[in-house]
Amino acid sequence: MFQTFDEKTIPETAKDRINSLREKMCIQNIDAFLITRNDAHMGEYVSERDKRLEWLTSFTGSAGYCIVFKDQAFLFVDGRYTLQAENQCDKNIFKILNIPKDTLIDCINKKFQKSAFLAYDPWLHTIEQIEEIQSKKNESIELIEVDNLIDKIWINQPVSSKDLMVPHILKYTGQKHEEKLRVIGNILSHAGHSDVILTQPDSIAWALNTRGTDLIQTPVALCFATINSKGIANLFIDQKKVDKKLKDHLGSNVKLHDIKYFSSFLETLTGLVRIDKQRAPIAIKRILEKAKVAFSYDIDPVLNLRACKNQIELEGSIQAHIRDGAAVVEFLSEIQYTSADFSKDEIELVKHLESKRYATGKLKNISFDTICGSGPNAAIIHYRVNNKSNRKISFGDIVLIDSGGQYLDGTTDITRTIAIGPVSEEVMQANTLVLKGMIAISSLKFPKGLSGRDIDAIARQYLWSEGLDFDHGTGHGVGSFLSVHEGPQALSRQNNVPLEPGMIISNEPGYYKKNSYGIRIENLIYVREISKERSRDGRNMMEFETLTMAPIDKNIIECSLLSELEKKWINNYHSIVYKKLNPILTKSAQKWLKTACEPI
Repeated sequence: MFQTFDEKTIPETAKDRINSLREKMCIQNIDAFLITRNDAHMGEYVSERDKRLEWLTSFTGSAGYCIVFKDQAFLFVDGRYTLQAENQCDKNIFKILNIPKDTLIDCINKKFQKSAFLAYDPWLHTIEQIEEIQSKKNESIELIEVDNLIDKIWINQPVSSKDLMVPHILKYTGQKHEEKLRVIGNILSHAGHSDVILTQPDSIAWALNTRGTDLIQTPVALCFATINSKGIANLFIDQKKVDKKLKDHLGSNVKLHDIKYFSSFLETLTGLVRIDKQRAPIAIKRILEKAKVAFSYDIDPVLNLRACKNQIELEGSIQAHIRDGAAVVEFLSEIQYTSADFSKDEIELVKHLESKRYATGKLKNISFDTICGSGPNAAIIHYRVNNKSNRKISFGDIVLIDSGGQYLDGTTDITRTIAIGPVSEEVMQANTLVLKGMIAISSLKFPKGLSGRDIDAIARQYLWSEGLDFDHGTGHGVGSFLSVHEGPQALSRQNNVPLEPGMIISNEPGYYKKNSYGIRIENLIYVREISKERSRDGRNMMEFETLTMAPIDKNIIECSLLSELEKKWINNYHSIVYKKLNPILTKSAQKWLKTACEPI
């Protein structure tokens, strides 16, 4: 099993740990200390060693931050994690605040009316984060940079991984890393930049055609890099992660350095250095300022290049989704979820699904811990089942299963909500409204230049008409054997990045009723241009092509709520699923799929 079910944290540990933290704060005359989930690389996922927020608060979600005062502590999470934080944290110690309604600035300004010292680790906060606090805080509050206080009190803190960085071959990347470096160099040259500093391992992995296992489910090696305007890269990595095979792959365009020399190397840079202030820790700015190295702010140039998948990457993703879809169908066909004698729990389903992906012989890892929630557990948007929370699934429940795989040719992410026997009219209606939103995005044709912000509402319109909504974005970008959550594109009210051909994105509206049930239906889609012949007045128009191949549970669709066009979309989608998957399934799964894909 790639996934384990031990309870990772318990709320009872928080009391002693926060007392130890406050003792350190007192010794250093600190009035408040910021704890973020970030590591120094500023990616979404972090290694076991860097899970400081989780260690202190017991909150295991992938986004959030905490501020600890001498007499209070606040944990900030967004709508995806509100219920999870309430369940995981000691609410006698941590007050749970909701982003964006509650802000750190308001919290500290309300707390400190007189002079106070607010401390943070400069390697764990971006330039943008700290500059925002600096500009909005009360004048009486002084920000100070310190070595991380959590590291000083975390006994038996895990050690860093020493796993090798490995080449990711041309068969899967579709472009040599030397060519990628030349393109990046040209971007820098045209912008007047001498170098760019890269901190995020997935950017570096894409640029150098490498992968790793430091973050396990996100196949990267932790490292830093710079690339100059001539297309020469400097890679800073623990030398125990380097072997001859990697050196031969990287070649003369990539100069290797031990990671401990990263800071001192930055001091030697000349010209105008580029930093992405949303992704670089403020420690880098401090190093450049002290060394009097000129710099300016601009986006990491890798992001847009990486987001637009080339034809080889798209074809790889198509094949990965066919393989993955077959595994999902084998799973669905065997669990007999419509049978009255169904008798399984959440962990059993997770194990069974993972076994089907493993049986493909191509699975490198799951792309995230499977979300498998039944009944009230499904209302926790990013629920992770463990031995304590594991729930026996009852006849009449619905089960939300959000899962994915990492394959050399692509990364998958699929959510299906299934009914265990007959369900209520309320659930049928909610599921159908969610489905209508998913179909609306899937069917959309839109002008070139629109972003996720322009499109997000289209997925919500049917829920809104009934006074309902969901507290997460409609979709996120997805990598190519990289992070399952990849920017800069997203279907979200906050995202203004134009959607470009080749971008892979999730389409996953949902609805969650607290303490009752949760629904989400998710396919991955990619952006493609509509040919001028199909555009009536010659405009540059875009559309989405669906990657995910698995049937949608017809047992919880209220057909009377669907238009004829929506019914046609479902029937066409199921026809494609059947055609693509049937030849590679077992006979029993073929029989099940035929019924699952019959027209409505």
